[in-house]
Amino acid sequence: MHKFFAKMKIRTIILLCTAAVAMLWACGSKTPDNAQETDAENNTVSVEGDMTIYGLACDGTNDTIIIYLPTPYDGSDPDTLNILEATRRHRIFGQPRIGYALAIVKNAQDSTVADMVIATDALYGQWCFQVYPTLRHRADMEDTRPQHQPDSIREMLATPAEYMVDFKENHLMHTRSTIQRQLTSDEEAPVEYPAMKRYSEWALYNGHLLLTETAVDSLGETYVASIDTVDFKELTTDTLVLRFNDGTRGYYRPKEQ
Repeated sequence: MHKFFAKMKIRTIILLCTAAVAMLWACGSKTPDNAQETDAENNTVSVEGDMTIYGLACDGTNDTIIIYLPTPYDGSDPDTLNILEATRRHRIFGQPRIGYALAIVKNAQDSTVADMVIATDALYGQWCFQVYPTLRHRADMEDTRPQHQPDSIREMLATPAEYMVDFKENHLMHTRSTIQRQLTSDEEAPVEYPAMKRYSEWALYNGHLLLTETAVDSLGETYVASIDTVDFKELTTDTLVLRFNDGTRGYYRPKEQ
């Protein structure tokens, strides 16, 4: 599966400003004060085998129906899909607002029904989560139980680090952490934090989130190290919950954002 995704061809679909204006006009000119502005380029990607439908949310969308204008804009009228069951099953991620970019997964048996809707504009920006360190084991360590360590080390074990992922336009990602290395006399930290994956790209695939980790080889060439297939569990203004293969992780918005 990883080889399949590693070879996938991602292309950015760019809409001209005039087309974006026409879309917003067709969806309705009234926009909530707190709605984000729709990017004129309306960034989406095409992944081989992806059946996701992309569009812009239109006026009239509610908990029962989603009204959207397909992108790229082809002059057609807005389409309507029933999302009542998706709403009941909590499969609407992010609150669709007028002009928001949407990723829609239709029902396989009923083309008038959407099984999932993702308001991708709600995903953009920085998300944080905390991790705690573990005791670094050494050959000269007799007792490895945390409760039997000196107060200074127990304090380190109780100090979380903040990891951050930043979902950007054009399907780029950035990651960073707040870890500050604390050294002992032998230049080795007594605790260690879990490794953080350095994601650099993201994409959607049939309702799943693909997170691509890249690395640089000895020749300075960038290559795909891994691609994680992740499921959405929750997406609101300030909460993001994703399910990875090894468990579920919750994110929050940083205070400065």
